[in-house]
Formats: sequence, structure tokens, C-alpha cells
Amino acid sequence: MWNTAIWKKTWGDQRVLVLSLVALWSVFPWIYLWLSAQIPMTAFQNVLLQAIPKDWQRLSGVPFGEVATHAGRIALAFIDPVIVLAATVWGITRGSDAVSGQLERGTLEMVLAQPVTRRALYATQALATTCAALLLCGVLLAGVWTAIVWGPWAGLVDPSRFIPAVGNVFGLMVCMAGIAACISAADSYRWRTIGIMCGFYVFSLLAKLVGRLSGQLGWCGYLSIFNAYEPQRLVGDPADSWPLLATYDGVLLGLGLLAYVVGGIIFSRRDLPAPL
Repeated sequence: MWNTAIWKKTWGDQRVLVLSLVALWSVFPWIYLWLSAQIPMTAFQNVLLQAIPKDWQRLSGVPFGEVATHAGRIALAFIDPVIVLAATVWGITRGSDAVSGQLERGTLEMVLAQPVTRRALYATQALATTCAALLLCGVLLAGVWTAIVWGPWAGLVDPSRFIPAVGNVFGLMVCMAGIAACISAADSYRWRTIGIMCGFYVFSLLAKLVGRLSGQLGWCGYLSIFNAYEPQRLVGDPADSWPLLATYDGVLLGLGLLAYVVGGIIFSRRDLPAPL
């Protein structure tokens, strides 16, 4: 179940993406906080609490009164497309490379021709992807922490309040990577795996939106993995945030690990197409 050569190869394959996200997530919290600080808190509160209809609170997932604080404004960074799309792209990119990506490149046959089992190849790739996701979330937390401590709102917010929110980002990354790897294990073309995952991403967004806005169709929200991605709700009282994180990440990590296991079974038993 372990192969050092595959471990090094996997880290080499994901090195460029890891470094790119390290650079992005190191800088983004600083830019976000600097831009947010350009709007005075009183003006932000007036717009949020008076100009926006109260019915729209269902979109935010938390009351506007909690969003209209320094901690609430920082928490909105975790649902910014820069964070959500980057976490999703990581999961889809690395998960789709587990099997179908290597098949499409023609490298899987050469790797399996060596004294290595399919389980070792699949498990090592999954472990490397998960470890890199943990590393990236550590970079994100460090970026948020330093931007708060040394940024324009220094002393106004406790940076430790955002640890659960970063943990929710990690759960999303593992979930998307596991589902993508499961689909990749059953497919032979990476472009098709990515296409299926993009459709799944759009479906999850729409299901969550319909579930939030429609009273009769509220059950649709449970069809979306993003129903368990609510980092903006995890920056309040730690007595509430940590149990809620356990619920959210229990769903995300559970789905991701289950998808990895199913993908491993499929990959171990399927017939691989002959190289062209």
C-alpha cells in the first residue's frame, strides 16, 4: 500500500499547482482585508442592514447583523470565488489525475508494468493529494492570521476564530478530490472526468440556491455538497463553531473518503484499455 517512488512522482506532478495556490492563498487575505477596510464599517452596516431586503438573508446563511461586523466581513472571504473555486479546482484537478489522467497520458501502463500494485498507486496518490490540501489550508490560515494581526483591523478580531472556517475549506477539498478520483477510476479520459465534475459542481450550486430560496423545494439543499460548506457560520462562539464544523466536515470528509474507497475498488477490478 506504500511506494516511495510513486509518492515522489505524485508530488512532482502536483508541484506546480501547489506552488500556484500557495502564492494565491498567501496574498489573497491581505488583498481582501485591504479592500474591505476601504469601506468604513458604518457605511457597510447601513447598506447591509437598511438597503438590502431582509429576505436575502437566506442567501448568506447567517443573519446580516452578524455579517455586519469585522469578523463577519472577514468570514465572507471564505465564500469568495477565489477560495471556493481554488479549492474546487484543486480537488477536480488532482482527483481526475488519479487514473483517467494517467491513462490519457499513456503513463499508467508504464507505472503498472513495474512491481507495484494498483492499490499502492491509487492510495499513494490519494494520500499525497490529501496531505497537499492540508498544507494549502495551513498556508491559507497563516495568510488570514497575519493579515488580521498586521493588517488594517489589527486588534479588532481574534484570528483563532477562523480556524474552523479553514477546516471547512479542507473538508471541501478532500470531498471534491475523492469524488473526482472515484469518477476517474471508472473512466479512461481525463477531459470527460473533468466535464462530469464541472456538471456536478454546477448542480451543487443550483441545488443549494434553490434549497435556500424556495420554501417548498427546501429539500433540494440536501442534494448539494455545498450545504455542508458554510465557513461564514463558523466564526462565532467556539462552543458552537467546533460542533458545527464536526457536522459539516463529517459530511464532506465522509463523502470524500467513501468516494476514494469506491474508486479504489473500481480501479482494482476494472480492465484497463490497451495503450494507443
